[in-house]
Amino acid sequence: MIGRRGRAGIWKLLLPFPLAALMSIAVYVGARRAWRVAPATSPTGEVQSQERSEAVAEPARSTDAPAAPAEEAPSPDAASGPSLEMGPGQQPAEPSPRESERPPSARAPRAEAPTISPSTEEKESFGPAAETAAPSNEAALRASEPPPAVASAPNLTPALSVPMVPAPEPQEAPRAARPQVVSPLRDSWARESIRAVRFDAGYYYGRGSSARQLAQGLAQSWSEQGVNLVYFYAYNRVYGARYRTRYAGNVMEDYGRQDLLGHLLREAHGRGIKVIAWLNGVQHKQMWDARPDWRQKTRDGGDYKPDGDSHFLCVRNPEVMQWWLGLVDDLLTHYPELDGIDLAEFQIDLWGDNACYCEHCRGQFEDIHPGAPMPGGEWRKFRADGLTRVLLASSRLAHSYGKEAHITTIFTARPDGSLMSSAQVRDAIGFDLDAVLRGPDGPDVMQAELIWQQWDALYGGGVFTSEWTRQAIRQAKRMVGGRARLMAHLEVTDFGSGGLDGQSLARTISAAVQERPYGIDIYDSYQLEKTEEATRHLQMAWLGFAD
Repeated sequence: MIGRRGRAGIWKLLLPFPLAALMSIAVYVGARRAWRVAPATSPTGEVQSQERSEAVAEPARSTDAPAAPAEEAPSPDAASGPSLEMGPGQQPAEPSPRESERPPSARAPRAEAPTISPSTEEKESFGPAAETAAPSNEAALRASEPPPAVASAPNLTPALSVPMVPAPEPQEAPRAARPQVVSPLRDSWARESIRAVRFDAGYYYGRGSSARQLAQGLAQSWSEQGVNLVYFYAYNRVYGARYRTRYAGNVMEDYGRQDLLGHLLREAHGRGIKVIAWLNGVQHKQMWDARPDWRQKTRDGGDYKPDGDSHFLCVRNPEVMQWWLGLVDDLLTHYPELDGIDLAEFQIDLWGDNACYCEHCRGQFEDIHPGAPMPGGEWRKFRADGLTRVLLASSRLAHSYGKEAHITTIFTARPDGSLMSSAQVRDAIGFDLDAVLRGPDGPDVMQAELIWQQWDALYGGGVFTSEWTRQAIRQAKRMVGGRARLMAHLEVTDFGSGGLDGQSLARTISAAVQERPYGIDIYDSYQLEKTEEATRHLQMAWLGFAD
């Protein structure tokens, strides 16, 4: 009895050891499995290995990290837009599922805008796949145009919602630390003034970045440069939208399907940077192709098409007006976070009496001025009045949403450096500065394109230098006469004048600052990145606002 009890006592003492060993093994296996499942991320939040990538794709989510909300796609609007007198647009409809996003490499090439493979250096420094030389024509857009992501012929009925799976985020190489602004803007005028850049996404195709990554990187860079407003080129008149849209006639680029505008709004607003949607009009290749009867016409009845990228629609055609205001309404409805719209380089004619002689213009002019010659003084005022109506109606629509309305136009210089009058520009291109500024619901901001490189390349003679910018702003202020806040639009583009480096940019901005405009706007973000030391000199010039 004693022996059995002794053996039983020994077994009781030894029994916990194998149980503890089994529990240790179970804990080790569980911990190793958890390590393999939990995705490790880089400082930018990107997955680091194949195992982790697979883990992210699993439907189960950690309770510690809430799921990101699904991104919304705008619902379609009716083909007809608001009238000239309409108020705020309808509220956004229920969101549709996201469309399948095709990477930029899958886009079909286009003959007039060939794609050039980027170098490693370009990919790592925010460089584009292809750089398009800027045209010298003063009214042309200075933008890198990517190949279209979709067919150009539009579907005039709203597209059906298509269920889809978002594309994975591409990996990016780590970037060097960016220079920081070392001193704050001190006086109240400097703090309240606008320091803006233009952003054309066409320059950024080919870098391997998703729309979200592009928005994050650029917003951080702009914040470090001291930028507080960004003009986002929303609809490229040839290749389509950089935002989600199903509006009749519209198409989307790759960045449009990835909702670049939505990502940029979140990233920029999170850093205190305003975003204005920039539109060029009334030009639109898809509607030009779909509706030949909407095109501007020359005196002989042909289509007015001064260059390959121009697609002028007649602003006196009631259907064009209805459709155009619907396009603006669609944008403001589906992106209520926008701070406003910018109507850039609106004109009837690049220069002269070439357009418009369509049946609507001829008929309306004959009713108002029977027997008056076309062209002639009354006719030039008449065609400008049509464009003024479009601009004021667009401005009124923005105001109905509580948004700012900006207008950007070229202030044309003479060879002696003086600026042409409003009447002279009106008769040459159809844009009437005085009529726009004195009209009801005029713009909040008038952007004056004052680009000395452009006029130096055209006229020469040593009149146009960075210092010319100061006297040009002084003249532009007198022309605007306090009817809107004046901003100076400057450019890094050289226009063939020999180039513009960081120091020349700083001198140009410093000259502009001396006249204390409401703000300064630089075209464009990509040009700043590729111009040597432009960022450092830009920061120093911004600080001149405080002197």
